[in-house]
Amino acid sequence: MEEYGYYVGGEFRKGKERIEVINPAAEEVFAYIFETNKKDLDFSIDKAVSAQREWREVNFKERARVLRGISAVILDNLSRLAELETKEIGKPLKESLFVDIPLAAQCFDYYASFIESLEAKTFRTDTGIDFIKYEPYGVCAVYIPYNVPLMIFGFSCAAALAAGNSLIIKPSEFGSVSVLELAKYIDKLNIPKGLINVVTGKGEETGKYLAKSKIDIISFTGSRNTLKKVVSSTKDTPKKIICELGGANLTVVFRDADKDAAIENILGSSFMKQGQMCIGTSIALIEDEIYDEFLKALLQKTKNIETGDPFDAASGMGPLVTKGHLNSIDTHVKDVLKKGGRLLAGGEAIKRRGYFYTPTVIEIKDMIYDEFFAPVLMVKSFRESEIESLVENNPTGLVLQVWSKNLAKAQRLADIASCGTVWINTFAQMSPQTPFGGAKLSGWGRNLGSAGFFEYVQAKHIGIGLAKSPVEGWFGI
Repeated sequence: MEEYGYYVGGEFRKGKERIEVINPAAEEVFAYIFETNKKDLDFSIDKAVSAQREWREVNFKERARVLRGISAVILDNLSRLAELETKEIGKPLKESLFVDIPLAAQCFDYYASFIESLEAKTFRTDTGIDFIKYEPYGVCAVYIPYNVPLMIFGFSCAAALAAGNSLIIKPSEFGSVSVLELAKYIDKLNIPKGLINVVTGKGEETGKYLAKSKIDIISFTGSRNTLKKVVSSTKDTPKKIICELGGANLTVVFRDADKDAAIENILGSSFMKQGQMCIGTSIALIEDEIYDEFLKALLQKTKNIETGDPFDAASGMGPLVTKGHLNSIDTHVKDVLKKGGRLLAGGEAIKRRGYFYTPTVIEIKDMIYDEFFAPVLMVKSFRESEIESLVENNPTGLVLQVWSKNLAKAQRLADIASCGTVWINTFAQMSPQTPFGGAKLSGWGRNLGSAGFFEYVQAKHIGIGLAKSPVEGWFGI
């Protein structure tokens, strides 16, 4: 059985404590990773510091060459990486192979082109010349979630590297193998040893130790509860934190919407990756005039979703990532039903090997801003007069879908929504060019686009005096 050592300072090492990697579709151990010991964590940090000092001096043209090299090794090994990511996490292979991992490669290509066209800004004033340079923070710790590890590797690491930072990547213990496999390929590239490190283990041990260390900046994608622990660990060594936390995402369907398209996109945003995605729909708000008709069609299609082996092309959903997550979701669903929710579809674990849960729809009368991170969709009717308050009262703000043929009405709602992304008559329309991140309790900072790059740099002003300074002669002495 394969063992995946962590990758520190250009070396693969193994600690004393092994962690089982379980295939959630078969409930079988298929590999092992290791808890990174403190000695090797310190080693990775020291190597990252020295590598970053070298990397920051590399010009943008050479950095772009390295970024394109990483993109190439991702695509050259796409089949193997997709196989491992699906085997470890349980999402259908077609999602890993055609969507998630190729997008990671695109991020590295995008930032390669971006820095090739980036120039220091220069201003001429009455007293001299001012330069604005963009300098890296130093060592960047990147916390990666289990659901799309290589996609988030692209979202966060491409910009951080382009900016001149070195990386210490901490993937979830439930989603590490594809990242460690990629590290094998990256190790063959001509880059400074220690520029990219991957440390594995449990969050309460490895993750906490890394956050407390002398790293300079953190990029975090995950849950709000885990972020609180990370922030608490940095209290004695404050550092910038960029974070994306998911949220209770809403989809609003007005009576004049293209109903077939809205249903297809609600299904995709609710049940792809078994609902384990930060941009997934938590609550579908359907205008009262079309509610019954729309819900009937939505339920019919929901009940036809195939749940099964993620390597089977016919499977629309695979298993949840762990037995613990399966049990917690089942408890969460029962709790919502006890509080007045009405079960319309699913609502139970599937009695078979693997951590499978039925596609579930729950009707609610009173608004619940809640994220399941599972194949659970809540539905509620609304009157047009109340939709703005329903949207604005959401304490989270990652993404919002709006479905209406009246683009002016949809745009008005988009304008008042405190969200990082609003999709009108579409879903998941995103690319390396468009910024991504949350508002309110869904996080702060951005990945992707030019905004993503500037999160990982600090602007430095250099002023060169060519005439008297503004204070010369001030005191007349």
